[in-house]
Amino acid sequence: MRDLIQDERTVAQKRKIASETCNLLLLALMIAMLVQQFVLNVPFAHYAAEFICFFGACTYLLIRNLASGNSLYNRKNTGFNFVLLNSLVCGFTICVVTGIANYSRYGDNATSGIWLITLAITFLCGTAGAFLSFSILNYLNSKKQKNIENKLDEEEDKLS
Repeated sequence: MRDLIQDERTVAQKRKIASETCNLLLLALMIAMLVQQFVLNVPFAHYAAEFICFFGACTYLLIRNLASGNSLYNRKNTGFNFVLLNSLVCGFTICVVTGIANYSRYGDNATSGIWLITLAITFLCGTAGAFLSFSILNYLNSKKQKNIENKLDEEEDKLS
């Protein structure tokens, strides 16, 4: 019987290790996809499995956390500024990655004016898309958190 009882700290540590392993695997999948796409220039069919696994796992984690009511952000007060900052960082990252990829493919044929306009449009579209996505996620997350708080308050009122 004593073998069935586990220490909370041990269980928490094992869960943390499993979570870190999942994060490392997702990072490795993303790096593998980027290397295959931009460095090795292989066709999509060669890294489709990594693509499906990466975005499938990310989608599962996102939906599962939203459905469970877990905060997607580690901060208590996440609002418009946090969404805007994440959107700008995401737009910049998209701009840099696509800029490097396009330069490696078409660098000899690129003129500086068109090149800069393309980068600016990419940045604006990436930032706008990220802003829309982060805004929706922030709204859904805060709505679920409020529903949980309301249920806990109702239960507390019934006990009083």
